[in-house]
Amino acid sequence: MKADIVIENDPRAEEAIRRWDELKGRRTRHEQDWEDIAGLMRPQRGGFGLYDHKRRQQEKPLSSEPIMALGSFAAGMYAALTNPANRWGGFETPDQDLNRWQPMAEWNDHVTNKVLASFSPSVSGFYGATFQAYSDLAGFGNAAGYDQIDTVNRKFIDVTMSLAEVVVDIDAHGRVVEMVRKFTLKPRAAVREYGAKMLPAKINDMADKGTSDDVTFYYHILPNDQFVKGKLGPRGKPWLAITASEEGRALVKVAGHEDMPAYYPRWDVDSGMTYGTGPGMIALPSARMVNLMDGATIRAAQQAADPTRLAPDRQAIPLNGTFRPGSVVYGAVNMQGNPLIRNLEQAGNIGLTIEEKRAKTEAVKEAFHYAVMSLTGRTGVTEEETRIQEEARLRNWAPNADRIMEEYAARKFERRFRLLWRAGQLRPPPPEAAGQPLRVRYQSAAAMALRAREGAAIRMFINDLGPLAQMNPRYLDRLEPDAIAEALHDASPSLPARILRSREDADQIAQQRAEREQQAQQMQMAQDAGGIAKDLGVTLGAGGIQ
Repeated sequence: MKADIVIENDPRAEEAIRRWDELKGRRTRHEQDWEDIAGLMRPQRGGFGLYDHKRRQQEKPLSSEPIMALGSFAAGMYAALTNPANRWGGFETPDQDLNRWQPMAEWNDHVTNKVLASFSPSVSGFYGATFQAYSDLAGFGNAAGYDQIDTVNRKFIDVTMSLAEVVVDIDAHGRVVEMVRKFTLKPRAAVREYGAKMLPAKINDMADKGTSDDVTFYYHILPNDQFVKGKLGPRGKPWLAITASEEGRALVKVAGHEDMPAYYPRWDVDSGMTYGTGPGMIALPSARMVNLMDGATIRAAQQAADPTRLAPDRQAIPLNGTFRPGSVVYGAVNMQGNPLIRNLEQAGNIGLTIEEKRAKTEAVKEAFHYAVMSLTGRTGVTEEETRIQEEARLRNWAPNADRIMEEYAARKFERRFRLLWRAGQLRPPPPEAAGQPLRVRYQSAAAMALRAREGAAIRMFINDLGPLAQMNPRYLDRLEPDAIAEALHDASPSLPARILRSREDADQIAQQRAEREQQAQQMQMAQDAGGIAKDLGVTLGAGGIQ
């Protein structure tokens, strides 16, 4: 599109608005359950069925237990999947020998460190946005986000969007390939973001007058059906990002992307389904019951503390209708002393027990794996017991974690590499790696825990062979040092690849060491022989020993 020209009633803008309405209609059957999940477990979200979700009335749940259980589970996901203290991602080629080659290992570590540094809080809001995404995944089973480069401030923009703003569509393989975000800005904020020359005149007039009314925009990400490789501008990019304003149905901005800039990870998705379900859906029935139980208990307590009073007429009670301790109520008894006002008799026991409510609360926590999300640091639980229970938890949601990594973390790691590469921030790989495909190696804390278990098993096996080797050295002869070193290194994915030399380099160093040892041994033997001759005090002459 030409710069500085406002295109109103543009077909691309109209298509963005039409697709929002169409995809929003397909999502309707999920919205009521999402609204209940938001009201009971994630009150920050909601408003899925409203025209403007920001104006919804925030729910006031009666129990904090479901909210804390969801938050604990989201924190556990954060710590297990994309913990900033871990090297949760890396790169490798399909050739493992090439990966162990020292120059290639150093290059892999270089690009890994660069990509991980791009997620740090100093240049990106990734980790804060990611925790929001995990909280949405824990509750609704879906999360939405996007990222881009801020070239002015030399930073990365990582954003998690409210699900109320986003609708998506999938391709024939179930992959999310289209997203429409409907959001609002104040007129002045819109002018700062897109520029006055790119907005309709009415929005500029609102900004000049300081109007605080919201202006609606649509951000449409979709495959570029007119893609032509090598073409300049957005047409030469596989993905399009179109920004349109509802006012005037104007095309505000068109951008092209080499990679899909939006992310829509899902927790559990059935075949053919667009939207996923999460632990919040499993916990929803029990959370509803806990809320109803707490409401019934509160109403029963209120009735007991301030019961309904029965009176014969308006003159029998004070005009303001209140009773205070120590006050006098005139007309409350007749001349015979019989009370004219009495409390409504109701059964004080509503049939709910503490055990019943606790059982429902535990059901909510169990849906979020709460029982094993906070084992570390507990008294009376050994490190081995904690590891065993954590592995059991990881096995329970490992398939869902793999999907999150496929649709979110691994994709983001790969896209961040491409952005840095195109920006010239990464040095080229060794020439020997030319033609080798590069792939992301995901290293979550969950995967690290399971791999660490393999390393512990190797150490235990070696320790078991120690006493047996004292009886027969054959046991130690069965061990392969190179294989053990590589297995222990692989069992600790957080270790840099460059710390382990290749087998060839190790063989060369061993050969040099053996040669030095042989030379030292020969020199020692020569010195020992000379010392013996000197000690005997013998010399050889023409006539024999003198």
